[in-house]
Amino acid sequence: MQELLRLLCSELAAGRPAALATVVFQAGSAPRGAGSRLLAGENGLLGGTTGGGLAEARVIAACAEACKDHKARVLDIAMDGTLAARSEMICGGQVRVLIEPFLPEDASLTTLAAQALHAAEDEGCRIARPYPPTHTAWTLLFENGSTSGDDIPAEARETLLAAPLDEAALLPCGDTMYFCESCRPPERMIIVGGGHVSRPTAAIAGLTGFAVHVLDDRPEYANTGRFPNAVVHVTPEYARCFDDLHVTGRDYIVIVTRGHLFDGVTVAQALKTPARYIGMIGSTRKKQQIYAGLRENGFTEDDLARIHAPIGLDIGAETPEEIAVSILAECIAVRRNAPAPVAWRKK
Repeated sequence: MQELLRLLCSELAAGRPAALATVVFQAGSAPRGAGSRLLAGENGLLGGTTGGGLAEARVIAACAEACKDHKARVLDIAMDGTLAARSEMICGGQVRVLIEPFLPEDASLTTLAAQALHAAEDEGCRIARPYPPTHTAWTLLFENGSTSGDDIPAEARETLLAAPLDEAALLPCGDTMYFCESCRPPERMIIVGGGHVSRPTAAIAGLTGFAVHVLDDRPEYANTGRFPNAVVHVTPEYARCFDDLHVTGRDYIVIVTRGHLFDGVTVAQALKTPARYIGMIGSTRKKQQIYAGLRENGFTEDDLARIHAPIGLDIGAETPEEIAVSILAECIAVRRNAPAPVAWRKK
């Protein structure tokens, strides 16, 4: 969402209209679920995706039309036999896509887009709008109870803020249905150790939507030359490496330092945080040694159960790049609340 809002603000600043397309409903087998989105202008796709193929081409064409007639709309796409055959897709499902145009001459919408971008980079907010719409009508809802944009009843505001919401959902409020989505900063991946596994891990993490931070106690390893897509930190000591990072439940900690001692110290610090994911590289023997030390220092079996070790899904990875893929696969599984993978069996 953050990158599309940045693109949207850029297009509006350049005097060009753009339309945001968001999947609000998905049934059966369809390429992308609710909350998937793209941004398109009069001349085609600007960023994002709703699943590709002919279905996405329809969405892009609807965005171009909305930029011209200035009307919001809902587009229903059935992945029936005809469309599937023409697009070489066999989904057989259905999606409903909300199309919302933004016009550079509409100062209020331009301001709301800028405010939403700021929220996506900082404190976060929820974007709510009556559904189905006749025009683009955003209300930004902030956790402190303040709002910006189109006014909605106080009862609806309270309901929309209180609803458990991961990405996006249609929510009834009295006689009105609202489409509400979360607009938050990207989840953060904190990679501790700047060695050979860290570089591809940081690169793939950035491609999959994480805000990447890399820590090392060696300046020659923690620098933007090695990690151009990351915020780098030179930590004076691993025993206090998370002190200035304000780790939250949306953070993923990947521990890939240069030795057992540093890994053990770091994982002990990580367990004191509410991080959603804690992964540690190494062999089963190394895991047993470090876990023994953690137990001696008062950590419980519940604490140890939070650690993914050895890190990553077991795909037989050997090279740093393959290990990075396995790490990100595991982190994405955690992000998507995916069930534990079935072990591979040789045939």
